[in-house]
Amino acid sequence: MRSWRHRTVIADGRAVLLRRATSGDEDRIQNFVRALSWQSRYQRFFIPLREVPAAMLTRLVQPDDTHGAAVLAFAASEGGDVVGFAQYDAMTEHEAEAAVIVDESWRRVGLARQLLLDLAVIAEAADIARVHADILRDNAAALRLAREVGCLVDPHPGDPHAVHVTRLLERGGWNAGVTPSTPSAGHRTQSA
Repeated sequence: MRSWRHRTVIADGRAVLLRRATSGDEDRIQNFVRALSWQSRYQRFFIPLREVPAAMLTRLVQPDDTHGAAVLAFAASEGGDVVGFAQYDAMTEHEAEAAVIVDESWRRVGLARQLLLDLAVIAEAADIARVHADILRDNAAALRLAREVGCLVDPHPGDPHAVHVTRLLERGGWNAGVTPSTPSAGHRTQSA
């Protein structure tokens, strides 16, 4: 889905352009990450990095959706700044790790959710059936979003400061209220 692109208006009335990341977006992505607060970068990457490592940048813009994809959000138009992005990296043929990050001034207006909705469409087209992510326990906004989009939340097996969230993708992607057809054992919570 290399041509994925559309415009939308978020809850506070601002217009955004959402499109698939492509080669040539590396500097825009780097500038976005550099402008984030230390806390935002740490919550997203779990390490205090200042910029995205070259190998990760390559994965974000590579063209094969079966390996991964990223959706960028631009303020107003493509000439605007990147204000958020969501990505997945395929771990197996049908499973991927997903993440989303939004600029501090663009939060709580539905942009992260919209990025995840778009990402789910691309992932489903690439035959990804299950996505997962690790979230720091103190990242209340990310945990709330994960529950809103129907993720199951488990303790992280190797990190007491994080949780592991999982979501089965079905046609319709990240729509809230859709529950997985086969719940698995463990300490899982899900929003109603």
